[in-house]
Amino acid sequence: MLKSKFDGMQDVSAFLDAMGPGQPVRIGTIVDKARYTLGTTATKLVDADTEKDMTGPMVVADFPPETKPGFHDTSNTRFPSVEDGDQIEHHTMPDITGSKPGQISHDGDWEWAQAGTVIELKYKIDIMDDKKRGIGESQEAQKALIQLAKGARNLIMASGSCFVYVVAVFSRTRARIFRFDRSGFSVTESFDFTVDKKHLPTFLWRLYNPQGYSTPVMTGADDTISVPTEPEQKRMREAVLRISAYDEWKDEAIDGEHLWIRAARYNSDTGELEIVRCFTFGDILSRSDGLFGRATRVLRVILEEDVDAKEQDDNAAEPIVYALKDAWPQECRRPEADFYRLIEEHCKREVAEASGEEREQKQATLDSIAKCHGSLDLSVQHDNLDHDPQLHQTNPTSEDRPNLPRRHMRLLLTPVGIPLKNFKSTKSLVGALFCAMRRHEAAYNAGVMHRDVSEGNVLFREVPLDGQEFNGFLLDWDYAEFTPEGAKNFNQLFPNNPLPAADVDKSLKDVTGTFPFMAIEIIENSNGVAGHPVLHGAHHDLESFFWLLVWMVLRHTDLNKNSMACSKLFDFDGHEMKSAYVRKPMPIDKTNRPLYQLLNAYRQGVEEQNRSQPDTSDDDLLISRRTQVTPPAPVNLSHDEVLQWFESVLIQSRLPWPENDEAQDFVLPSTRKRTSRRMNRCGFR
Repeated sequence: MLKSKFDGMQDVSAFLDAMGPGQPVRIGTIVDKARYTLGTTATKLVDADTEKDMTGPMVVADFPPETKPGFHDTSNTRFPSVEDGDQIEHHTMPDITGSKPGQISHDGDWEWAQAGTVIELKYKIDIMDDKKRGIGESQEAQKALIQLAKGARNLIMASGSCFVYVVAVFSRTRARIFRFDRSGFSVTESFDFTVDKKHLPTFLWRLYNPQGYSTPVMTGADDTISVPTEPEQKRMREAVLRISAYDEWKDEAIDGEHLWIRAARYNSDTGELEIVRCFTFGDILSRSDGLFGRATRVLRVILEEDVDAKEQDDNAAEPIVYALKDAWPQECRRPEADFYRLIEEHCKREVAEASGEEREQKQATLDSIAKCHGSLDLSVQHDNLDHDPQLHQTNPTSEDRPNLPRRHMRLLLTPVGIPLKNFKSTKSLVGALFCAMRRHEAAYNAGVMHRDVSEGNVLFREVPLDGQEFNGFLLDWDYAEFTPEGAKNFNQLFPNNPLPAADVDKSLKDVTGTFPFMAIEIIENSNGVAGHPVLHGAHHDLESFFWLLVWMVLRHTDLNKNSMACSKLFDFDGHEMKSAYVRKPMPIDKTNRPLYQLLNAYRQGVEEQNRSQPDTSDDDLLISRRTQVTPPAPVNLSHDEVLQWFESVLIQSRLPWPENDEAQDFVLPSTRKRTSRRMNRCGFR
């Protein structure tokens, strides 16, 4: 994994120059004041034989108080994980922790939000190989790199930075500086910081004193995010509590850390994007736990512009609560907003063309779909936004990774959602999937294929729609693609942003999705055993809904007493476990009759979709044994069929649903192993 993300080794001076000049200062002055410290360090380290003896060379002389960091021995301090439920997998104890600017002293426990950088100390282990200009091949080097990457992961997740720097010190006086972003990592050649005395002070100065900022920040910090003043926080919190859907929230629910985040919203009259300022409140709705990749964060926000309008005119609409999605998609990906726009325009057109009861149904669909209210590409310049676009794009230089540049995007979405695992009853869970599947059908009719139906992409509405018993929706079109008809419709509606048909055909052949929820045929295709080209179709997404329902039942109900049931089904790379699973009746308690009936009908439909067709064309022995009975051909799932199963148990059936069977917390089985790639997906995604 890390080897594929390596983006090259650089000369130390070139690496430091790429950091920028830092605030104006004579580096020579810093170096001169650091010479004594570095010289003393060199003398002390001659006889050093442990990692702890290497904790002296942190030089921050001549830093102004507001940007000067403190460096602390945290080799015996366990930092709590950034992500809830992630402590076992990603806990770490960095050897030395550099604080945020101006926080020289530290008392009490550490959290990653307080850390600015980390230094890992190894007595003999060099992570990299200067001669091969690559990652060291020893097992010790690999483990040390993983440890360093964990620190970078926690730093970048906790801070929301665009990139972070960490340091490895080894062989007493040698060091390397690493830069991690969402695409990969690069590293300096090794240097002796007691001989090349300019490198370490220069690095720390530029890390803690980037040029062009009026307040203390670190190099790599997101320049479109700031912290509200106390009066601003008070004003915006009061505005939140005046919103009718949130008026019963307690102060504690919106207390805590708040941020100003720049985003963009479409002007309702002109359709043009306008830069807006978003105020975050409440817990983070969702956060990707990986170091590399899209790094999606979703936060609950209201806009300062809406609060201004309401305060100036009491008749103005109350502020809308948005889900702000912050992500780093690959540049080669189609902008997610394009899919939202086509789906919404299609639904609007259907409303306009319908009448009577049908019009009401189409309007209900339009009202219930997830919508994108603005999309901002931070990797390009915008009017009324003072930021550095270069900060918001990754630029891997390795020739082996030509397709991995990423750009920083922000979307304003409605509605705000809460996870499926918070269901109040199994009936509400099934109802949410039913709603999401109907929204999937609307998107497919518009010409959009979702291709990643998974736990994080089907949610309950935080604020239910009036008069609706079931409240679920489908979102997150990162991996979506147009159907050929959808591409044609998009080009007609948005001629200034054309989509080549050839791109659609090629993209539909790509393998996409979240592994536990992938359709059997898609997994076969990814492993090269499908035996034929596979175009991602609606029936594959409908199968993913089945695996999502099974996942939720095995993890969050007591209908299967085997604590390893989820792991046994979902923790393997091949399709065999799923193929065997759908050939037998559902292994769950039958006391929940509506759910059992739905799952069994659904299971049979998935089994029929994945029937194998033996190839006997070149086998004379099999040909001689042929009978008049032809094996039944596969029958693909359809929206009409699957939605009818859901309607049958939710609306038409008289079978009673259990009451008070809310979701149970999923606890990892204590016997579970985490050393194998095949055994790490069920608990950690």
